[in-house]
Amino acid sequence: MKPENAQSRLSAHAAPAEARAWAQLQAGAAARLPGDFAVRILRAHRLAQSRRSPAARFLLHPFALSAYTAAACLFVVALLTQSNREINQRRLAEWQDIEQQAANLEPL
Repeated sequence: MKPENAQSRLSAHAAPAEARAWAQLQAGAAARLPGDFAVRILRAHRLAQSRRSPAARFLLHPFALSAYTAAACLFVVALLTQSNREINQRRLAEWQDIEQQAANLEPL
């Protein structure tokens, strides 16, 4: 993110004093980072990715993770639906039993 973009977004949503304070904090933090910081981070990330097996790369791909999450959610929904259906059937049977008992009572 370029400092100019961050500065313009901050000043649009913050008071001028707050925007200046954030800009100073960002400039101070940027000054503390070495010049090749981003290059070193990207190099380390690419090296870590290249060491992974193809299966690990496939399994950790964002689309694969999304599919796992969707499958887990569908599984939980199916379990809860079945559980709720059984509970509803049991309670309906109890109410039908109560209804029969009430119908068998003699009117006062």
